[in-house]
Amino acid sequence: MNKIIAWLNHSLFRRLMISFLTIFILGIGLIGLQISISTTDYLTTQQRHDMLRQARNINSSIIENSEVTSELLQTIEKLGSFSSYNIWLIDTGGRIVAASTMQDEFVGEIMSDSLMEDLLNGRNSIQIMEIDEEERPMLSVAVPWTSEGIIHGGIILHSPIAGIKSTVRNIREIVLWSILGGLLIVSILVSYLSWTISKPLRKVEEAANEIALGNYSKRVNHHLPDEVGALVQSFNRMAAKLNEIEKQRDSTEQRRKDFIANISHELRTPLTAMKGFLEVLQEGFVKDPKLQQKYYNIMFRETEYLNQLVDDLMDLIKLEQKEISMHLKKVDIAEIIKVVSLQLNPTFIKRNNKLQSFTLEPLPYIIGDSLRIEQILTNIIHNANKFTSNGTITVKTKVQNDCLCVIVTDTGIGIPSHDLDRIWDRFFKVDRDRTKNGRGTGLGLAIVKELVKLHKGNIHVESKLGQGSTFTISFPIYNYDTLYNS
Repeated sequence: MNKIIAWLNHSLFRRLMISFLTIFILGIGLIGLQISISTTDYLTTQQRHDMLRQARNINSSIIENSEVTSELLQTIEKLGSFSSYNIWLIDTGGRIVAASTMQDEFVGEIMSDSLMEDLLNGRNSIQIMEIDEEERPMLSVAVPWTSEGIIHGGIILHSPIAGIKSTVRNIREIVLWSILGGLLIVSILVSYLSWTISKPLRKVEEAANEIALGNYSKRVNHHLPDEVGALVQSFNRMAAKLNEIEKQRDSTEQRRKDFIANISHELRTPLTAMKGFLEVLQEGFVKDPKLQQKYYNIMFRETEYLNQLVDDLMDLIKLEQKEISMHLKKVDIAEIIKVVSLQLNPTFIKRNNKLQSFTLEPLPYIIGDSLRIEQILTNIIHNANKFTSNGTITVKTKVQNDCLCVIVTDTGIGIPSHDLDRIWDRFFKVDRDRTKNGRGTGLGLAIVKELVKLHKGNIHVESKLGQGSTFTISFPIYNYDTLYNS
């Protein structure tokens, strides 16, 4: 039994075929059996009723005869020729006294006592008899032979039930041929059904094996809108998601490697410089106090750069991991621009730049964290100043498409077009030779972009090499109550 179950479980086609064939055979077989039984009962009942009717008609035809005469025998024989049944006439003693056919050998035989008891009591009798000489079952109907209320014996009609059995046999043959034809049709349908199910499943299995080997681009083609189609679509979505996750993992791994390489480079330069100066000072090679102070100042600036690098890294990591807490409130952009301008004014004077500010009055409030917005504007305006010399930095504001826009334009050295999309990357610097104009960590714009995203805003840059750059920052104008209730 276990081997049979294992054999069935090994193939979906086998399970479907055996299941459908079993259901079909049992169903058609039970229907055929029911039809056979019902047909036999129906035909037997109809024939019995017909025989009873004809027996009564025969009794009516011989009602004037109370004794067996030659005239009566001729009448019985004549009635038998017109009837499809054999007719026997019996007397009150149960003896056969006349027959409708040439079955004279039965004349004089005695019928059973139970039959005579029914007839003499005026009851009809229906039973299956076997005539010894013919050795075949007969359906027999017996009615009393009466005239003027007096019972003279009985009238028996015989009909072979072979006709009924032949009809039922034909029905069974039809059912059998139907089963055989149905088995062929079911086999074809099950084969097709199994193929439509197993083929895409095999494709899914093959694709799953490919994905297990790392081929996340593998997909399964199946366009039928059925359950298997839904499974295939789910599988393809899973494969696409795995492919996306794998790409993200590769990207993350590459970013991690780039991050390690960049941070190593950024740390190596100041640490190497500090180590060199410390070795010179430690060995006592520099005796001049002014030169010593110069070395101390350089090491102090390098220490400040390292501190700024660490602070920027921590800010960027917190921003990317959504760990920055926002203190939302109404923010006046014009006031923040004034504060930033005053803070950066010494650096503008140092680089001989001029800062111009044009703000609309009155500006609509936006909802945000004022310190973070100040950090955004400080970074952008400071960058504009750092890469501009003897030029002008202009800050403008405008309202456009339900957003408050801050536009910072400089007349500096500009950004090459092929670097415009990369300036938001961590540690990316357009031209490292420009560090003489001011040391930077390469994280400022990456932090700015994350802070703008945190405020549901947008930032983009336009630049021409040698002519300057324009940064446009857009902050959505929210309803204060709506934002806080959302």
